[in-house]
Amino acid sequence: MSDSVDELYQQLLALGMSEEELEKKVKNKVEEYDSFMSKQGVLFIIARENGLKLKSPEIDYYLYDELEEEIDYDEFTIDISDLKEGMTNIVLLGKILSLQKVREFVRKDQSVGKVCSFLLGDSMETVKIILWDERAEIVNQEYFKQNELVRIVGGYAKLGQNETIEVHLGKKGTLILSPDVSGKKLKQLEAVSIKESEVYSPKNTLKPLSQALEQNKYISVVKGTVLIEEFKELKLKSGDKSFLLTILLESEGTTIRVKAWGMKAVECLKVINDGDFVSITNLAVKENEYSLEKELSFTKNSSVLLL
Repeated sequence: MSDSVDELYQQLLALGMSEEELEKKVKNKVEEYDSFMSKQGVLFIIARENGLKLKSPEIDYYLYDELEEEIDYDEFTIDISDLKEGMTNIVLLGKILSLQKVREFVRKDQSVGKVCSFLLGDSMETVKIILWDERAEIVNQEYFKQNELVRIVGGYAKLGQNETIEVHLGKKGTLILSPDVSGKKLKQLEAVSIKESEVYSPKNTLKPLSQALEQNKYISVVKGTVLIEEFKELKLKSGDKSFLLTILLESEGTTIRVKAWGMKAVECLKVINDGDFVSITNLAVKENEYSLEKELSFTKNSSVLLL
């Protein structure tokens, strides 16, 4: 493998793919093209499909000519203000206004998942973009940063925290950095700033929740987006078995840990999935004895409702 192709290979691995997964993708592409395309050409195609627009001198010019005939995404792009709950195959164009770090969590099947988010703004509105698993790794790339333009392809809209629309991007979606934008649209996007986004974004209600955690022993209701951190079986001193479910609830601009014990943990796990927006009632405010951070704990009167 030449240095240029090796660089492409390493950047694909940096997106979060394992070597085994990447080799499997290469094998599938070779079979798809009836073995007439070289491995370097196949790597190039995989890179394009994952939002990396890199060129290698090792790849024949005619291959570029073929692949440069891209879909005119401008024809399908909608304004953020036109988003509605339940929409799929969404195409958006905007500027990265703020970023959150990648977080890991454990799914019900004990596999490790990853999630992160960023705020996308166009000339009129902003929306939170949620990236899952290998897509989440994109934010660790040096070229993914605030004020860069980005195109979202194949997202789906869900109702998120504060009952506002957010767009999720899973394995079938694509994120294209520094897309080709020209003319009036480019000037509009370049003018977008975080200050403007605050005008169009829902008001942040972090302060009331923060005060409630500090001042109250119980929270009557809290709404947020769920990430399952851990579910495990415990053996009590009595010899009996119990269960512990720990979830991360992103609510009102902050993330708080919520714990459910015993059958409450099992019942809750049957209801929720990662990314769900839920309402949880009758929670007790606890202080973690190790981290000294505030946590929420299920009580016998707690219940979970999908929103």
